[in-house]
Amino acid sequence: MNPPRPRDPRGWNAGLVRALALPDGPFKLYVWLRLNARLDTGSLEISQSDLAIALKKARGTIRANLKTLEDANVCRSKFPHDPQGRGWIELTDEYWPYQRQQSCLTDDAEINSYVDQIRNILAERACIRKPLLRTDELLAREWYAQGISIEQIRQAVLMGCGRKYIAWRNGGPHTPIGSLAYFQPILAEVNEEKAPAEYWDFIRERIERTEKLWISGHDPDRFLRPGKSAGDPPPRKEVSDTGLALDR
Repeated sequence: MNPPRPRDPRGWNAGLVRALALPDGPFKLYVWLRLNARLDTGSLEISQSDLAIALKKARGTIRANLKTLEDANVCRSKFPHDPQGRGWIELTDEYWPYQRQQSCLTDDAEINSYVDQIRNILAERACIRKPLLRTDELLAREWYAQGISIEQIRQAVLMGCGRKYIAWRNGGPHTPIGSLAYFQPILAEVNEEKAPAEYWDFIRERIERTEKLWISGHDPDRFLRPGKSAGDPPPRKEVSDTGLALDR
């Protein structure tokens, strides 16, 4: 592998100058990341605990400093809930001094296309919050690395949104799905389901009909929990949330 070439002929980029305006803690974290990231990708895998040890800071301080860097678009990151679990951090081009390897650039183009397709799938459904969060984009990258197809994601979104609409009609809150992670456990079900294309076409039609009620915020057949208001209708038999049929 050829050594990476500096983005700036002087060996550093303007991002380092901009980073000087950061608070002391985030700036020191940025410098550490810059010195320890892979030269060909500008990224590294590490746990929050190891970061805290390396920088001699508390994990809470590391998390706060990392959030400051993300808010300033210095880097992107994804960590599991377990502080001992290894996560992923990547410095953005503006703050990384080297040109990334061509293979990495090709992968980035493919990943960006993959994420854009996921974004379009989510945009089709009314019960999903927009836009895609930075953490959602990192999860999408993980799915790309795992070889999860766009069609599997499309089916998981249909199944998840179908269940969301059923829960709402059964008296649940009119609160949109807030994260791509909502669909992660459903992906395993989709892989096991192996349903034909006609099945998913049927589900899509049912969802689109119920979606109009969700958008209007009013469903005359929606179950309302007793005691919520004086004008509540009597309870009706609830729609099962074990399936995807949205009509009674």
